Amino acid sequence: MRPFFASLFLLSRVCVAIIVVVAGTPLLAAAEREWQVSLEPTQGILSSRFLVWTSSESIPSAVLVLCPGQNGDGAEFLAGREWKEFAVRHNLAIMVPHFVSNDGDLLAGKGYFRAELGSGHLLRLALKKCGWDNVPLLFYGFSGGAHFAMSFAAWQPERVLAFCAYSFAWWSPPPASLTCPALIVCGQADGVRYGSAFSYFQAGKREGKPWAWVSLEGQGHTPSVGLQSFVRDYFACVLKSPIREEVVVDNTTGNLLKDSPCDAITTSILPCGELHDPWRRIHHP
Repeated sequence: MRPFFASLFLLSRVCVAIIVVVAGTPLLAAAEREWQVSLEPTQGILSSRFLVWTSSESIPSAVLVLCPGQNGDGAEFLAGREWKEFAVRHNLAIMVPHFVSNDGDLLAGKGYFRAELGSGHLLRLALKKCGWDNVPLLFYGFSGGAHFAMSFAAWQPERVLAFCAYSFAWWSPPPASLTCPALIVCGQADGVRYGSAFSYFQAGKREGKPWAWVSLEGQGHTPSVGLQSFVRDYFACVLKSPIREEVVVDNTTGNLLKDSPCDAITTSILPCGELHDPWRRIHHP
């Protein structure tokens, strides 16, 4: 083969390989952008900024609010591709709040854990600055982030499609207006937080809320990659609304139930049947 044609042949092979690789990955578009929104903090909050990511210039179907542990910056959420690829598949934008409050204020109920005291207003302002002030929200929160996610959902329930609260130490009774699906989660080796999270779950189920309980075997007070994967599957089912079909499962046996009242504290409600097997794999009573 002549040198010119040999080079052309090799170049065509490389181009084909590139096309195959790109076609085999969940499309992260050319419009992918990441930026920060910084806002003047309110009382009880020392600093307030928001990491924002989107793959499109159009209005998203929902905003995924990923809330890190106490005073964390949440950079880990966007360091990998998992949350971004999930967002692309479902036409979501991502917002990661970074609030900082004094430990004393947080323990006294005066810091950013309480959305209605200021942090929630800041989140709404950040959303407005992005042009998303009327876009529904999905919340995932760990530890301090779980406190913020729960309190925002209780304060502005009409904005929230679903939330996951993972590992938290105290809670307030969920209001009647909070009717969205939720995952309440804790690790079995997370001390008093386990009882706190389970009690919050039971309080919600007594009110007939469509919530699910996840007990993580051997898990301490640390983030869980496996849980985050399940949360993405859970949110994907929620986003199927109104086509999804809820299923009821027994928290102890893991079995599907046909005739169980929705307020039974021994059961969980999953937004679609596809979640039953993944839930059984991650949940350990």
